[in-house]
Amino acid sequence: MTRNMIIILLSYLQIFILIPSSSKSQQRNQQEKEEKSKCPCLQSKIRFDDSSIEKIILHPEEVLANPDVFWASDSAYQLVKLWHQRVSFPIPIEQWKEWMQSFKNLPIEDREKNSQLIAARTILKKGKEFNEKAIPYICSFLPKDCPDISTTIYFTTAIMASGFQSGNSIVIYGANADKDNLLIHELFHQGFDKCKPKRIESSSQDSVISQIYNDLQNEGMATYVGYKGLKEFPRCRTDMLKDDYKLFENHEEVNALLNKMNELFKKALTLREKELKDTLWQVGSTDRAFYVIGCYMSKIIDEKLGRNVLVETISKGPRSFLLAYNSLVDRKLLVFDLFAQK
Repeated sequence: MTRNMIIILLSYLQIFILIPSSSKSQQRNQQEKEEKSKCPCLQSKIRFDDSSIEKIILHPEEVLANPDVFWASDSAYQLVKLWHQRVSFPIPIEQWKEWMQSFKNLPIEDREKNSQLIAARTILKKGKEFNEKAIPYICSFLPKDCPDISTTIYFTTAIMASGFQSGNSIVIYGANADKDNLLIHELFHQGFDKCKPKRIESSSQDSVISQIYNDLQNEGMATYVGYKGLKEFPRCRTDMLKDDYKLFENHEEVNALLNKMNELFKKALTLREKELKDTLWQVGSTDRAFYVIGCYMSKIIDEKLGRNVLVETISKGPRSFLLAYNSLVDRKLLVFDLFAQK
């Protein structure tokens, strides 16, 4: 066999080897397209809106000229007002005006250099890339029949919350605009709200109990989604007083928060409505018990029963989440079951 013939045969062999590989790649791409077309969640779109933060930082004079009009007309601030009502936290209007004044005092030429504005514009430029990574990741923690979770993320400033989800929208404080880990935390809330069962309680007491465990599951799973996504979404909110991931990794902190939360649950039904609401906010949110303990519960279910079981608890309801966890741990790690006390 001549040298030329050997070269020709080798060329044909390479072609035959490459064809199956190319075919498999095409099949894989086709399967991914079909899967996406069948799953509304995967077709979701995230839109970013920086109009509020631009208005405040670049034109604070206009905002201060008529604050009532701004609060009533600005899309982000309409949601901020609802957040204050939801958490029963009065709007610190005088402090807010001082913040506005500080922006007004900035020389006009320096306003474009504001770090919060730059952070918001940075993530806006990466919108397509973020969508391509975040949507499949979030949907992997939601039921397969989860509906579309498309949302608008508003960036604003001079607010008390670092970020929150409300209906089909999310509001993020400007300094956290480029914190992609916080964004997926809030995006999970969007999916959770769309997939949780409709509440059909037979009494007001049932409603209170369900809401307590709903908040524990919702914040806990969102924290777990963020924790598991640290490699792809590494930018976290900078707040050393509320570093949920460090608390979660510290067994002593987990035990302390679990004990504090259980003590509250044991007396929850004996407290008056306002006292219960205030105490739940203190222990669950300020002290981070719902975030850290809910994250730990999610981890235990995920590792011992599998991701599918963890995801199924969303559509089955918060008691399913509680029972799944309690069935897997020693007595000292049990979360107090208020449902069983009725």
